Amino acid sequence: MIERLFILFVRNRILIGFLLFIATAVILFFTLAPPSTLGESELYNYDKLGHFLLFFFWTLIFGLFMFSLKNEHASLLLIFFIGSVFGITIEVMQGILPFDRNPNVYDALADVAGSLTATIFLLFIKKWIFTPKLKRFQKK
Repeated sequence: MIERLFILFVRNRILIGFLLFIATAVILFFTLAPPSTLGESELYNYDKLGHFLLFFFWTLIFGLFMFSLKNEHASLLLIFFIGSVFGITIEVMQGILPFDRNPNVYDALADVAGSLTATIFLLFIKKWIFTPKLKRFQKK
């Protein structure tokens, strides 16, 4: 069942592209919006876990999008690199933009760790789900 879900995403570029757009918008909002916009919450005590999860899911969705474009030939190293650069760039932007946000090295490390974990997960997906079965499910 899970393999069919991943294949569904890979076969539907519009769907996975839309999910990637939404995930990117959510990350940009939560990481660049002024703190006064976000309000107070107990969730901020788990800031690093939030960064890890946001970038895990963003990199996972981005990887599935890349698989939809290039099938099993998508570069996992490129996927990891782009996810990591996205997270680091956001931290740099927090220091530059006038939104009362401060860059944090540990946030960037959590972003990179989330991207790395998602890339490892994508390696398993690629090896055990897509490579042997993708040819069966591809559109002709």
